Amino acid sequence: MRILEYTGLDTARVAAQYRKATEAIAREDFRAAEVKKLVNLGHGKFYRPRLDGANRLLFALVRHGRDTCALMLEVIANHDYGKSRFLRGANIDETKIADVDAKAAQVEAQPVRYLHPDRTAVHFLDKPLSFDDAQESVYRLPPPLIVVGSAGSGKTALTLEKLKHADGEVLYVTQSAYLAQNARDLYYANGFEREDQEATFLSYREFVESIRVPAGREAGWREFSSWFVRMRQGHAFKEVDGHQAFEEIRGVIVARAGGVLSREDYRALGVRQSIFPAEERDRLYDLVEKYRAREIPGMALRGEAIRPEPARAGLAGAGRTALRFRNGG
Repeated sequence: MRILEYTGLDTARVAAQYRKATEAIAREDFRAAEVKKLVNLGHGKFYRPRLDGANRLLFALVRHGRDTCALMLEVIANHDYGKSRFLRGANIDETKIADVDAKAAQVEAQPVRYLHPDRTAVHFLDKPLSFDDAQESVYRLPPPLIVVGSAGSGKTALTLEKLKHADGEVLYVTQSAYLAQNARDLYYANGFEREDQEATFLSYREFVESIRVPAGREAGWREFSSWFVRMRQGHAFKEVDGHQAFEEIRGVIVARAGGVLSREDYRALGVRQSIFPAEERDRLYDLVEKYRAREIPGMALRGEAIRPEPARAGLAGAGRTALRFRNGG
């Protein structure tokens, strides 16, 4: 059985005992390692080998394809399971936990989408994370960084893992309040904490409002789509997809801190900076100008309503760490 290790695992005080226990687990001799399965947990399946009279080891089993691996998580010092970050305060009575056979335990291994074939270091948010070579190379780079990746490429997980290494006040900004809360839940999913770090998770709007509250409110898809239906009745915009147009306007044309892109700057964007080919951009910009000319009172495109003032940086001031990510092909 292959042995993996959580990146936050510290075995310095029990190095010899740890080595002996993991060697037994690797050869699937759970009896020699005195492995027991913890029960009555609210989440997950965890196992504990005995290290010595006072200390225990916590691990989980993960499976990728046909391979089952033992992921070493933390040392439980002095039988104090209550302080375990992975057990989340579960009450463990050692007199009521039974021995477990390696083959029986492997049946319950947690499936994972990916495991690096060589590296044994594993990260942990709400579940185990093994970085591929590209992700690992980014993880080791110092910020500031701009990471471009498609949906599902691991940008959020990578950002959160890098965030763990920042001290002081740290700021995570994302598109919506839902995504900000989701990122926060992932970050603290298994009790991660740093005494020298204060992390704040905000939506873009919440971040801007920490600087200055813009007048009115941002026009959303509902307002745009009701107006766009009328525009599509004419010939000029009949072939334009409304959702693509809205995302292009919101995420590209009016997304700059300095305001709306000029027509010339929009034309000059590269093929990976816009979802519209160069020959269609003038038509889309015509649509932007028509919309700006007919904005609903009290509502505005993002670039019109939100113009942060650098001199009043608020949460983005000194001592904050920000990692910037863009979606791209």
